[in-house]
Amino acid sequence: MKQTPFATQPLTLGRNGRPARTLRNRLASAPMERNYGTPDGRITAQYVDYLVTRAKAGLGMVTTEATFVRADGKGRTHQLGLHDDAMVPGLRALTDALHAEGALAAVELNHGGRTAQAAVSGFKNVAPSPVPCPTAGGEVPRELTTAQCRELAAAYAEAAVRAAAAGFDVINIHGAHGYLIHQFMSPISNHRSDEFAAPERFLNLVIDSVRDAVPDMIVGLRVSVLEGPAEGISAEQQVEIISKAHLDKLDFLDISAGSYDAGEWIVQSGEWKPGILADYAKAYRRFGLPLGMAGRLNSPAIIEEVLAEGTCDFVSLARAIHADPAFVGGVLRGERYRPCIACNVCIDNLGLGQVTCSVNPAVGRSRVPVPTPAVRDGARVLVVGAGPAGLTAARELAEAGAGVTVLDDGARPGGQFALAERMKSTPDFHRFAEWSIAENARLGVDVEPGVRADTSDPAALARSYGADAVVIATGGRRPRAGFAGDELAGVIDVRDWLAAHPEALDAGGSVPEAVTIWGADSVAMSVADTLADRGTAVLIIGPQEVIAPESGRRAKILAVPRLQGNPRVRIVLDSIIEEYDGARVRVTGPGHPDGGSWLDAPGDLLVSRSVVPVEDGVSLQERGGIPVAFAGTAIDRTPAIVSNAVKSGYDAAQGVAAALAAAEPIGRDQSVPAEDPILSQS
Repeated sequence: MKQTPFATQPLTLGRNGRPARTLRNRLASAPMERNYGTPDGRITAQYVDYLVTRAKAGLGMVTTEATFVRADGKGRTHQLGLHDDAMVPGLRALTDALHAEGALAAVELNHGGRTAQAAVSGFKNVAPSPVPCPTAGGEVPRELTTAQCRELAAAYAEAAVRAAAAGFDVINIHGAHGYLIHQFMSPISNHRSDEFAAPERFLNLVIDSVRDAVPDMIVGLRVSVLEGPAEGISAEQQVEIISKAHLDKLDFLDISAGSYDAGEWIVQSGEWKPGILADYAKAYRRFGLPLGMAGRLNSPAIIEEVLAEGTCDFVSLARAIHADPAFVGGVLRGERYRPCIACNVCIDNLGLGQVTCSVNPAVGRSRVPVPTPAVRDGARVLVVGAGPAGLTAARELAEAGAGVTVLDDGARPGGQFALAERMKSTPDFHRFAEWSIAENARLGVDVEPGVRADTSDPAALARSYGADAVVIATGGRRPRAGFAGDELAGVIDVRDWLAAHPEALDAGGSVPEAVTIWGADSVAMSVADTLADRGTAVLIIGPQEVIAPESGRRAKILAVPRLQGNPRVRIVLDSIIEEYDGARVRVTGPGHPDGGSWLDAPGDLLVSRSVVPVEDGVSLQERGGIPVAFAGTAIDRTPAIVSNAVKSGYDAAQGVAAALAAAEPIGRDQSVPAEDPILSQS
């Protein structure tokens, strides 16, 4: 007899005679920040839709992002707030909608402390001690007086009262990730000599204040099991601090890891094993509180494992359900879902604006998503290119009812995913390619590999396949290397080199003794990191001032330090190759003498240059009476990364579907705007 999955079992929270609340299952959304609010901290239609969609998918508890309790603690431009009574009506609309879907509604209370910056909040930041946070911006905070510490604890209580008025069932106090409460715990940021020098003192004051303010609510605490830096809180020290917390006033603990000084622990790389925090969780079982856990819980199998083994009582999910709310059904009922690839574009977007997703182009684009319109009966579309843009366009159009044929000159679908998935820093990339291939097979998409299509006349190409429209997703054109001697033997595009030397990426396969890479973009970074890890000496020369400037900090947080610390890797940036003689390159730039420097260039010279568009103009055109959409770098001027390719394929599909369904294509700007006037002005 098959055992009922542990994830489906209900969980009741509530202790010491306090009213209980029951989660319908063991799945909760983590308090992932998204920048979907208004500039003054209100909830929006976009944010409500996002959270309610995940409640509808079946989550037991839905948690808002880190929600600031006082204006000087705001850390993001569009972060949610509970600092003012004006926030309550909009949040009440959210909680009512979550309850209607059967989920508990939770809010995480937070203050940024030294991580908050005046440029964002409009206020001088405050902290336990005047220690800046360089990663957040480096503003030196004002040290809180003893009385001001008490005032700030009271602000948490006031926010808790507002949370109760807004209809939340659960409050999660944010004591992790290097924010204010964590700053009081850490020797890095707390240099005080008063009563608040004790690492647990401010934490307990907040717990007491919140519990007194909302005696009947479920209250928990989020904790980093370790801070990250060597001089920060160790795993053993954090357990000791929590042992001194007023745990009798809490109903659960929720463990995460890291701080701003060790961001790789907050949002882990795909290189790290699933369930990475399981070993740390064991120490928190001694406290007898229901335990939640985050950390690379990216598959139904790992979630069932940690729950079945009693490692934790519920899981806090972030990236997996951001990539697809259907992940919930995958865990509870074995349904199909779009997988997260741990690229960390989501977290890297926080400093730029709304949090998007590489594999889910419908989220975080300043709008409530609008479904791709259904096409007319019998409509057929030809897609040229089976990389991430083409696979996305094909799936979206097939879902809209079109008959779709995909042409690609490769041996199998996936495009550059076939190479990226074998890189050291991106081992989860294969998950999206495999999912896309399976989805297109499910939808009856006809994929023809090994076909090099002539796209010079898209309308004629479409007619030859009996198609009513065509999507060009060929990835643009690779530019010439751009230096004298680029025609010599050994000068080869890095992608072509990898395709010709698969053994260099195979376990146990032979690797070259040395290579030189011209370019320092994200592709160059990944290839150099992978080959260097296997023993190849690598010379990187690039015009970029930093490695992989098109990638965010978290996407390269492990690879770049590895390259910089490897004695077999030499990095020459802000430099241009002018000439190659077969063994050496002449390089010019600010750090070189007049006429340049001649550098030995061992091994093959691999060219990693960004692709360029092959078309100019709008992405949807009419050619010979046939709608033609250009996807990916065939049209976009954005960096050639998977996130942009997937979004472009999605937009191309929506445009083509609209053209095949109605007289006039529907643009993206006709969807519901992020700042809905009813919710944002309530």
